[in-house]
Parts: sequence; structure tokens; C-alpha cells
Amino acid sequence: MLQSSPNIAYLKAAWAAFSGISGINAGQSYEAAGLSFARINHSTLVLKNRVQVSTMPLHYTRHELRTGFLGRIENEVRKAITEMEGVLLRELCIPYGHELVVEREEGLRQLRRRGHRSLSILVRPCGHEALETHAQIEMRVFLDSPRACLFASLSDAGGMKQVDVLAEASKRARVPRAGSYAELAQLMADTLNTAVAPYLTERLAA
Repeated sequence: MLQSSPNIAYLKAAWAAFSGISGINAGQSYEAAGLSFARINHSTLVLKNRVQVSTMPLHYTRHELRTGFLGRIENEVRKAITEMEGVLLRELCIPYGHELVVEREEGLRQLRRRGHRSLSILVRPCGHEALETHAQIEMRVFLDSPRACLFASLSDAGGMKQVDVLAEASKRARVPRAGSYAELAQLMADTLNTAVAPYLTERLAA
């Protein structure tokens, strides 16, 4: 069965709701956090700016509400990761001897434990053979909206020469934003393909 795309409007509202009662706002009233509630039968609907962000039982603690937010956020984030991974595997030109690594479980673990809002997608050497050129690429993707920070460098086998291939890229290219996570992944692939390809046509040490 095809997996649905992540609900971006929900993600933004849910993260805002979580922030409103967490961290420095942990003691803030629900009203001040912009949360409203509606009781339906034996459940409580929780809304942020008219977007339903959670469903809770009639009686719950503040901690349970925060945990509930993160659980539902995680469901949407999993969809976003799957969507991005599919696009990147199809569109990103991964250098020979390298692999795409999505730090999915570590990112989700930090989300559940601390409400952390980003995870890394890496391109790095597989380590199985000697390579003339080593790529170190990180796509740091944010989980509250489709945006990212890109870092990419290439080095020769001895590590004597290193090039930041995004040094001349615009800020918009290095810090992309998009309307969906699929679109974000395509933007990242296009930027990295354009930046990396010229350096792979010749040896860095040449």
C-alpha cells in the first residue's frame, strides 16, 4: 500500500503546540500557548490555531500531552524521511564507492527523548576499497518544515587537499526551503549534483 505524504500543516502546528508547553515555556498556561480543547464523547481534541494536533483521554497530565505531540509528530516525520530517501536514491548522483546513509533511528530517538528537530542524511565512503576521491556530504534536514542545511566537501585519498564544493553556492542553495519534503529532496539532489560533478571528472590531486 502506498504511504501518504506527511501533513506539513499538521507538523508546523504540532511543533508549535509542543514548544508552547515545553522547555522555557513548560510552565506556560495552555491558553497562553495558543491551545484550545474540545470534548467529544470520551476524548479531548487538542487544537493549535484551529489545527487538531492531538486526541487525548478526558484526564491527562501535561507530560502525557507533550509525549502525545511527539508521538504523532514522529508518525509524520517517518513519512517525510521515506519520501526524501526515495527521491535521493533516485535523483542524487552518489560517487563511486560511497553510500547514502539516513540517520533515521538516531534522529527519531532524539526526537522522542528531547524534542530534537533535525536529522542527518549523509553521503560517505563505504570503506570497502581505496578511493582516489572521498566525499563527505551532510544534508541536515529539519523536521518541523521542509528545510535543510547542506555541507559538502571532497578530499584526495591522503587527505592533503580538501575542497568545499558549496563555497560559491548561494545561501538559497545551501539552506534550501520547499513546500514538501519530496520537493526539498529534489532541490538538495540538484544542488549537490551540480556542485560535486565537476570535481569528479578529474582527480583532486591533479
